[in-house]
Amino acid sequence: MTDAPKPITRQLREQAGKILRLPFALRAPALDYPLADSVLRYWDGLRGTRLAPARAEVDPRNISQALEYTFIAELVTPEIARLRITGRHFEDLLGMDPRGMPLGVFFALDARDELAQALSQVSQGARAQLPLRGESGLGKPGLDGLLILLPLTDAQGQITRVLGVLETHGQIGRHPRRFKLSGARMQHPAQPVPAATGASPAPARPMRPAPPVEKAGARPQLRVITGGRSQGPRQP
Repeated sequence: MTDAPKPITRQLREQAGKILRLPFALRAPALDYPLADSVLRYWDGLRGTRLAPARAEVDPRNISQALEYTFIAELVTPEIARLRITGRHFEDLLGMDPRGMPLGVFFALDARDELAQALSQVSQGARAQLPLRGESGLGKPGLDGLLILLPLTDAQGQITRVLGVLETHGQIGRHPRRFKLSGARMQHPAQPVPAATGASPAPARPMRPAPPVEKAGARPQLRVITGGRSQGPRQP
């Protein structure tokens, strides 16, 4: 005759303190952002020994795989960048063409100060990396991202433009998406320019003319940075 099964409460007491490992309860892998990395490497190659490369040197053919996630913005002030050229991904995130709007339109209100601080450093020659997480809610599934901000100079050698890339993981959903920081902002300070070696820089490759900025109805009121689909691809 077999022994009677142990009561459930007795079994639980005997298992107290044991670590139960579930084969399906695995830690989520760290997210990779290969497109953002490729734009960063391209920018660094253009920069060479300088503080930042020139806007006219950016050739979209060399970052063709990342163009959908790339933008060029104009520094209206050291803390405000207005979008001039954007990839299709930004239309999908916002639900409309964001050209002419401040970059802060993609950020939640309580995250715009961090963006302003990052842009202020970029205007001085630094580069910034901001890990992001989309606001959640009805019609807003989980969405993680990485924003990289890289300085560009104008014909006078002044930093007046920003080359940026925002790569995301997850579904965008049915509503416009805005982000908060999901981790510490990584700031790489401006590096001193080494002494000239006498080598002449490579000639800049001409940039395709930028499309005209479209006015998007009533723009949001700006304090710090307050915050469609086109017929053809736009390239930064």
